[in-house]
Amino acid sequence: MNKPDEPLDQKLTQHYKERKARTTLTSTQQKALLNKATHTKPKKFGFTLQLTSLACALGVFAFIVFDNNNVINTEPKTVFNTIDIHDYSFIKTHEINQAGSYASSITEQKHALDSQLANDLRRHQQRHIEYGTLVKVDNDWYIASCNDEVLVQIKQSLLNDLKGRHAVESDINMGDMLAMAHNGKGQIIALKHAGAGVKQCGA
Repeated sequence: MNKPDEPLDQKLTQHYKERKARTTLTSTQQKALLNKATHTKPKKFGFTLQLTSLACALGVFAFIVFDNNNVINTEPKTVFNTIDIHDYSFIKTHEINQAGSYASSITEQKHALDSQLANDLRRHQQRHIEYGTLVKVDNDWYIASCNDEVLVQIKQSLLNDLKGRHAVESDINMGDMLAMAHNGKGQIIALKHAGAGVKQCGA
């Protein structure tokens, strides 16, 4: 170390020792401080808790008393009087029937059924070829349709009719992708393999 720094180091060391001597507690002072800390009782929060609970209770009571939309007010709202029941597709009805039992029913509106039927017929008539996988064969054939996620059951009577008109391709096995040809009325008029271009639904 350089000579000019030695007096500074000595002063710093002396100052540190003086400060330590002034701030260090004697053993008697340490024991007195420890006894005071162990015998001091913790402050009670009971009164504060009581005041908080009282304030909350008063708030709830005021809300109940001064609430304008209380449960006793049973007048119907005018907004509900303007509803047209024909805007809804389904109506749930709950009642006590003549036998005294609780009964509920769901009624589907006629216009919703009519529009759904018209859409289904239009889609059905537009479809000329429907694809699906032959999934089961007993007397009837069951084909999982790609278009409608529907299981198409072809009864033995239709199969016999189609085979008599040579409208069923030979060598059809379970698991084969089939093309079902429909006429304008949606009736199946032929069954054949889907061809190399269609290996699975969505392809």
